[in-house]
Amino acid sequence: MMIKVNSKESIEIVADVFVNIINESGAKYISWDELTEAQVESFSGLSRELQAVYEKYKDSLSS
Repeated sequence: MMIKVNSKESIEIVADVFVNIINESGAKYISWDELTEAQVESFSGLSRELQAVYEKYKDSLSS
């Protein structure tokens, strides 16, 4: 899942594989194995919640 936070920041999350934080300074790739338990919970929760919001509104977004 690619999340565009604003015009200068994005987060790419591939659950159980990696997180890539992209900003003006460049990209910071973090292997899933390198994340702390709290980071895993945060990135997993963010991905899950955004997916739920997308599912809720996807029909009206594509019309």
